[in-house]
Amino acid sequence: MKQPLRPFATNHEDIVLDVEYDFYGRQLATCSADQHIKVFDLDPETMQWVPNDSWKAHDSAVVRVRFADPQFGHLLLSASYDRTLKIWQEDFEVPVGTSKRWARLATINDSHGPLYDACFLPAFLGLKAGSIGSDGKLRIYENINPSNLCDWGLVEEIDVLKAPVASHLQSDFNLSWCPSRFSTEMVCVSALDQAYVYYKDESTNKYRLGKLLPEHNGLIRSVAWAPLMGRSYHLIATACKDGFVRIFKLVEKPRSSPSAEFEIDVTLISSFNEKAGEIWRVCWNETGTILSSCGDDGYVRLYKASYANNFQCMSVISAKSIQ
Repeated sequence: MKQPLRPFATNHEDIVLDVEYDFYGRQLATCSADQHIKVFDLDPETMQWVPNDSWKAHDSAVVRVRFADPQFGHLLLSASYDRTLKIWQEDFEVPVGTSKRWARLATINDSHGPLYDACFLPAFLGLKAGSIGSDGKLRIYENINPSNLCDWGLVEEIDVLKAPVASHLQSDFNLSWCPSRFSTEMVCVSALDQAYVYYKDESTNKYRLGKLLPEHNGLIRSVAWAPLMGRSYHLIATACKDGFVRIFKLVEKPRSSPSAEFEIDVTLISSFNEKAGEIWRVCWNETGTILSSCGDDGYVRLYKASYANNFQCMSVISAKSIQ
């Protein structure tokens, strides 16, 4: 019987903080507290991950890596506690394993504190990137000149927190954009133990605070906005330090007129506490029908909605079983 899951050595010298697949699932990027980014290519014959390149990307722990949509080229974004956001591009003319295959295009250092999360915005919004750090500000950047991928500018800055977080306090911040091109432009932002939904006001072309996602009793470690895939409502999942995975349902209220204010209803439809300790990450599949979570106990749990639209745990995957 073929083994469905196989471990591979990243050879990082410290804890791995993020893992990201590219659009096609043929490339994998990891980042670590050792300040390095490593990229691996999938060998189609052996189905093994082989090293593409490894390089020192930042001067502190690298907390996030994200691939851009392939329509913009082979771009990689990284964010670090050194307060910088960097954009990288793969140079296919440079040999693999030289630590020079991924060229740095841009370094953005507007943050006044360590960065905790960053991502590219959905492709239909253009080549944009968002970041948030301990200074409590959500910043959105845009590639100003499509012919020059080195040219990035700040287009919006949102004060999610009224004041920066003290450096001695434990904190966490996360971002997840609404992936639907047919909905109002929205983003879910978590800051400490609060999660908010911001929406783009069409009259001012600026983001405004929409709703609060309630009932969190600890630091929010991860937020994930589910792909819409024909549903008439949105789903957002959160992972919390209190041990709960929560799933929220968002319904956009129809507007009585084009000038009417945008409104959304938020309802908590499911919450799970599997006694897994602190929950660190939640992620939806490509159709938004299965939610995965991972916690301190080393298990990955998969949740799926029943016919009554109640989410239930359908599978538990142990890392110990594949070692």
